[in-house]
Amino acid sequence: MRSWIDHSGEVVWEPAPSLVAQLIEAGQPFWLDIENPTDETIDQLATRLGLHPLAVEDSKQFGQRAKLQVYGNGVMLVGFGLDEQLRQPVEVHCYYTTGFLVTLRRAPSPALDALRQAGSVQPQLGSDPIRALHPLISSLYTQFSALALELDERLDALEQRVLHEADDEELAEITVIRRRAALTRRILTPGRDLAARTPLIHSLPGATSQTQLYAEDINDELQQVVADFTAIEERCAALQVLHASLASKHLAVVSRRLADVATIFLPISFLAGFWGQNFDVLTGRIERGWPAFMILGVGLSAACVLVILFMLSRRSWK
Repeated sequence: MRSWIDHSGEVVWEPAPSLVAQLIEAGQPFWLDIENPTDETIDQLATRLGLHPLAVEDSKQFGQRAKLQVYGNGVMLVGFGLDEQLRQPVEVHCYYTTGFLVTLRRAPSPALDALRQAGSVQPQLGSDPIRALHPLISSLYTQFSALALELDERLDALEQRVLHEADDEELAEITVIRRRAALTRRILTPGRDLAARTPLIHSLPGATSQTQLYAEDINDELQQVVADFTAIEERCAALQVLHASLASKHLAVVSRRLADVATIFLPISFLAGFWGQNFDVLTGRIERGWPAFMILGVGLSAACVLVILFMLSRRSWK
């Protein structure tokens, strides 16, 4: 377990439970972040902050979808960021009451570390919940905009490779990108729908006239991110259709070339088979020697090839 607490502009790593209790009793605003919290730690926080049992159960299990839930005077938010190395979604549970912010996660989150270093959350802890959570939510989901741009650039390169030479390697990479975009979109869509629920936003404890403005800003950002990943899915589908079309065209070209070869050699095979029969009526009247071989053997075969090539060219076969 790794944790830190930010209070009065001072960051304390691995804070003692007594420090958290002291800040709560004094009513001093703080932001407590815990990575890989144990069930015992979550129970201690629930006791000190009065967290609802349903929210506590969710944070012990994780694997939740994006949601915003009101429990008495507190708010529980489930959001998602990105792991810096694996670029996989990181589920973040946020508990907010006036002056207190607690974030729980199972993996490192560069977005939260950047917010702690910038100190942009601490001054907002005494305001309404959406305004206080706005920097955190915006920072988390901005990472997905960067991921969408990264995937879009990869598709640009893949498109050029597919047009040059369509093979199974490009098809596999397109499929991976499409699945990743679909998974990310499914993760982000509930958060986008949640930000658009105006009655829920206004029911939050401590909501003010500014709450809706911050909620709309978050909603616009999530709308754009979801639209980006939807566009990536559609682009992948179009590339897969293009790949299949080019592969079919390549197969048709190869088949046509084989058909041309078969067309050329079929009459030659017929001639070879016909003149190779051991009947006197065929062999007894032909003088032996090079002239007969060149005229009947080579000449007839060459004539067949020329006639067939002429016919193919007249029909515009390529």
